[in-house]
Amino acid sequence: MEKMTFRVWATGDSVRVNPITGHYLEDRTDIHKTYPTGNYQEINSFWDASREMVTLHGARNEFVSFQIIVESIEPDSKVEVTFDSLVGPEGVKIGDKNIALFKAWYSKVVDCSNGYEETSLGPGWYPDALLPADEDGSVSFTIPSNINHIGQSQKNQTVWIDIYIPRERCEAPPGVYQGEIQISSLTGQKTIKVLLKVWDFDLPEEIHCRGDIWNGSLKRMEPEQELLWYQMAHQHRFHPGVAGYAPEVTGTGNNLRLDWTEYDKRLSRYFDGSAFTEKYGYWGPGYGVPIPHIQLPFDCNKRGRTGGWPAQIGPEWKPDAAYEASWMEACRQTREHFDEDPTWRKVGKIVFIGALDESYSEDAYNKMVYYSKLLRKGLGKGWFQYRIDGGYSGSAMSKLHPYVELWVCHTAGWDHPKMMNFRGKGVETWFYGPMVYERRANSACGSNTFTDLDLLVNRGVGWAAWKLKSGYCEWEFDAIYDDKRQLQRPTVPYEEAWTRAKNFRSGRNEFNGSGLLIFRGELNASGKPIPTIRLKAHRRGMQDYEYFWLLREVGKGAEADKLMDSIITTIPFGRDNWENTDIWIHNPETWDEARIKAGELLHSVAEIH
Repeated sequence: MEKMTFRVWATGDSVRVNPITGHYLEDRTDIHKTYPTGNYQEINSFWDASREMVTLHGARNEFVSFQIIVESIEPDSKVEVTFDSLVGPEGVKIGDKNIALFKAWYSKVVDCSNGYEETSLGPGWYPDALLPADEDGSVSFTIPSNINHIGQSQKNQTVWIDIYIPRERCEAPPGVYQGEIQISSLTGQKTIKVLLKVWDFDLPEEIHCRGDIWNGSLKRMEPEQELLWYQMAHQHRFHPGVAGYAPEVTGTGNNLRLDWTEYDKRLSRYFDGSAFTEKYGYWGPGYGVPIPHIQLPFDCNKRGRTGGWPAQIGPEWKPDAAYEASWMEACRQTREHFDEDPTWRKVGKIVFIGALDESYSEDAYNKMVYYSKLLRKGLGKGWFQYRIDGGYSGSAMSKLHPYVELWVCHTAGWDHPKMMNFRGKGVETWFYGPMVYERRANSACGSNTFTDLDLLVNRGVGWAAWKLKSGYCEWEFDAIYDDKRQLQRPTVPYEEAWTRAKNFRSGRNEFNGSGLLIFRGELNASGKPIPTIRLKAHRRGMQDYEYFWLLREVGKGAEADKLMDSIITTIPFGRDNWENTDIWIHNPETWDEARIKAGELLHSVAEIH
């Protein structure tokens, strides 16, 4: 046999490997001295080259992930990676759909995301979108890729591996599971051992980290395509915050009528949880669990333009008796409709007057109060949450808080004592916006899911939510925009975002991968959503949150907070941290150590009981 022309190593789920150099993109101690560095190709928290073994830890109802890096010694015609199953106690197997392989697709960062010139990992090729395995479950490729067009400088290819540990104890009893990954080519074959320790507890089916990721595109999809996006979100433990679903309205005043036919046809499966069952091809966490909340369609006219729901008004804000009667009738029929089904009653209802989003004037505050009173009269106080978004001052909130149940505050305006004060007055708080600031101007971002920032800004959402005992909101997860200035063509959004990471421009701000955690299936002609590594990192943080939640439930909340404080070393966000880029430890292996400590503690509690 010819000399083998490739070598293999492995790493965890919170770093990415440069396809040219073979080093972590996060190996940048010039940016943060705690970033991972050294001989991690030989040994890291997931990999031991001397034993050729990957070591994992996980709970039932959890995804554990890692990466195989195949390095080419010289150009190889074809490489194939297969991984069938893990065998554990009494011969129990974890395999089939519970093990999924993906081939990383590389996007090119040409320029740093605006406002992150110091913390951006810089220009280069980034593994990002994850293309699913072939029908037989294997992943095949060439190095250099003949489709990604990095060119002859490409020296390695990332293969991402997800393992879902079933929730039922009989399907995944605690203990050690072992399996083998086969990497083969015409010049030889390599075997990598995988060892998974399954702890004796399971992550909850429900999402306990309150929040959602706002989305404006799902409702424009065909319902069966939209279903796939909801299911991917559900598997990754986040909820799409879609505004604008509404029944059809006819009539006005007391004669107003709502037709729920199309609304129910589209959304009822999310309200009763059937969208997340075998009936619709679903498997994984949250099986049969309904979405946590829905945003009701109530809205007023938007900044001088008509278009409120359920009744339109002109540019002058002069609601009359007929206008209020329309709202009262819409409220009555809405509550009646949702209360008919006991399961639907469990879905939280949120009203957000989008026309008043981030409005900072006495006129806007008066309108917020007016609509809160109107809705409480029609729907009943306590039946829904009245939500406002914005970095409101303490004096503004002193006026608003009696009428607000949910305040979504931008991270730039997150003054912790202020937030705690109004939380003590009964206002639930969520944060939205960048996790890390270099400057105040970064507050223009609704999130910082940017491709060229490290993966901890995605994983850190769940951790910061636990640290602050808050919910979260992010802006978009499949945002793709035209780049007309570069392309001189009317619309080519998909192909441009697929090859170049830059997907968003607003004035002088240009961002890579902004609000883009899921690519659309048009990019590979599958019609299905395509996850990114950044989405996987976000899921890792949401799963970490459930560890902390479980610790609190078994009386170990102080231990959970101690682990948290060892990673996030200050209160993130707010004026004091506008230019503080060191709100946490930057080595993901330290985060992994904290998670494993939490898992071992929960396992020991389970053994006692």
